[in-house]
Amino acid sequence: MSETTNPLLKLLRKTYGEEWNIRRSQTLWIASTRKPDSEYAPTIIESDVERFVAQLEDPPARVHALPEPDGRGSLG
Repeated sequence: MSETTNPLLKLLRKTYGEEWNIRRSQTLWIASTRKPDSEYAPTIIESDVERFVAQLEDPPARVHALPEPDGRGSLG
């Protein structure tokens, strides 16, 4: 089934597409945030669609701090 005809992919894009760019490989569900300065992880990758949706609903925290406007990293 192609990306354009997959009904579950269409539903996920309709539901979460404002926040996430969602795509599907043969074995993985992939979402990348549309908001690069968000507090949560910029990418979600799961093989199980139920875990994928759970993470879209409650995304994991970003692993590292965003850089300061002057380019320095921030841990505080």
